[in-house]
Amino acid sequence: MQHVLILTKNSLAEEPLVQKLQRMNCEILCSTDLFKRLKTGTVSPFLSYFQWIVLSESLCNSEVEQILQMLKNHPLLVLRVVENIPNEEEQSYWQERGLVDWVAKETSYELLREKMNELQQQVKQDVVTGNQILTFPTTQGEDTTPNSLKLLIKSLSKTEKRVFECLIQSYSTSGVLSRQELCDCLWQDGSTSSNMSQLSCLINKLKHKFETHGITGETITTLWGRGYKLSSAFYEYWLEGSQQLEELKYYSATN
Repeated sequence: MQHVLILTKNSLAEEPLVQKLQRMNCEILCSTDLFKRLKTGTVSPFLSYFQWIVLSESLCNSEVEQILQMLKNHPLLVLRVVENIPNEEEQSYWQERGLVDWVAKETSYELLREKMNELQQQVKQDVVTGNQILTFPTTQGEDTTPNSLKLLIKSLSKTEKRVFECLIQSYSTSGVLSRQELCDCLWQDGSTSSNMSQLSCLINKLKHKFETHGITGETITTLWGRGYKLSSAFYEYWLEGSQQLEELKYYSATN
């Protein structure tokens, strides 16, 4: 059974959505009070009970940003109810802050069911770690590799590694990769609406994993209308760490 928390300013207005979720056998808590409590941090352990959080259209953008900031360290799927689905640039902005998708106010039961199922499948796919795409040699004995780099690579899913590899390769050439170019690298069907949405989620997950492994500051820069690029500081940090690993590999092979 899935557990869904709906944050709203008017519980009665959420009744149609609640009924659709109940038909999907979800257990729902619809609250007007928890947003205030989230600010104090008193409900943080309570959030582990839920897999989904739905943000009502009654919440303004600044409140949504504040909630997403509070939730960034919680493994939750966050949806937002809207009257009109945002454009591509707006979607990219919000997905990089933690939203996974949008639900139109009049979305049918069937579309809501399929959307939630698709998002769950994406999450399951992302947590499956594939073969390492980036090559980072390891050594026996004393470990002089920066822990943040080693742990980071181990934590990335196959698709996340592919995005990271593309960004590294593009830094020394074009510097910037468009969203379409990244989609073409990742998926056979290219830059579909679904893939564009998933790409924004991947970029957000990469940034979060960088932070989790102690890599602070700006890592991936979003250039509106152009695409994504690694920040110069992060690329230099990564390059230095990679060179150290190559030296260790050479030393290990010749001694």
